[in-house]
Amino acid sequence: MTIQTQVLTKVMRKKEASYGVLPGATGAREMRKVSDSLQLKKNSIASNTIQTNAQRPLPRHGGRTVDGSFGFEFSLGLIEDFLGSVVRRDWTAVPPLTGLTVTASVGAPHFVRSAGSWLADGLALGMLVKFSGFATTGAPNNGKLFTVIAIDALNITVAEPVAAVASSAAIGLTVPGKVTYIPEAGHTNDSYAIEKFYSAVSESYRFTGQRVGSINFGMNADDKVSADVAFMGQDRKKDAVQYFTSPAVAGGGDMLVTPSGLVVINGAASKVCTNFTLNINGNASVGKTVGSNVTPDVFMDMLDVGGQVSVYFEDGTMDTYFDNEQTVSLINRLDDGVGGAFVFAMPVVKISGGGESGDKEIIRQYDYAAGPNPSGVGAGKSTILLQDTSLV
Repeated sequence: MTIQTQVLTKVMRKKEASYGVLPGATGAREMRKVSDSLQLKKNSIASNTIQTNAQRPLPRHGGRTVDGSFGFEFSLGLIEDFLGSVVRRDWTAVPPLTGLTVTASVGAPHFVRSAGSWLADGLALGMLVKFSGFATTGAPNNGKLFTVIAIDALNITVAEPVAAVASSAAIGLTVPGKVTYIPEAGHTNDSYAIEKFYSAVSESYRFTGQRVGSINFGMNADDKVSADVAFMGQDRKKDAVQYFTSPAVAGGGDMLVTPSGLVVINGAASKVCTNFTLNINGNASVGKTVGSNVTPDVFMDMLDVGGQVSVYFEDGTMDTYFDNEQTVSLINRLDDGVGGAFVFAMPVVKISGGGESGDKEIIRQYDYAAGPNPSGVGAGKSTILLQDTSLV
């Protein structure tokens, strides 16, 4: 007797060209997952018939739907397709800047340009940037990955130390990798075909019409970063052979861990954050029809972005934000240890609650909800911005 094992189960995904239709067999990609709950479900339609034998007739099967999630140890380049799908925008590169005249200062604002606008050139709060062209005392700034924690037309403030230098010409700036964010218009509506191939028992489960309903990130102190990607979909079919041929490897680097990076709350790097969660929820739902046992689509609604941040209770700053209904910014940068990084940036956040825990030191927990930035420009107007420096 052969028993299927997880080790011998291959899970693959590929975007669909038409909703609910299996795409071509080539060009799929494997998943490097830690958990999997995706499954077909059927509505059970019970009978209300009253019978003298006091026994209820068997129910009938109703509509078919698919839902469940995959858990990942988050890393650069591992689930970038799902991240683009949940915010409904493809990843794009920010054009590099050249020929700038910039002054670098130890104190904020750290980089001041003589003319033009950082915002008009596509930069936004939370982006990771690299400078080039600084000489003499400013040379240590070249190639260093800076986190933008405040920005306006002429000024950039960063979280990392800056080497001062007088006004310098021919300065360049790049935004490594690619960025995505919730756009104001032109939203994408991606769907996926996901295949689970159980090689030991020769069973292929093919899930079609799968939309990314939400992604939930967990970032506990001194731990790995977890990502749970929830799907909602149309149907599942079975076969005895693997459908996706020669799928690409899962990709992605080493898992990201919370000790490598930083959390910035309202423009100040926090040294007391003990937990950070983030949920991007597209509020997906399925429909029902007469004459068909599958939904015609998975319908996406408004995007909700929020989570919880916990901090050691060192002062009343967070409670002041809550008391005054003050909007603040939240930035979470995660480094891979070899020069790459991922960033989540939310320019406008409201803090709610203020519970506490801890038998010795007190930890305060605050829920938060993010919203669009009315004063932003381009990517800076979005509720959330994501950047992965590994993407090309």
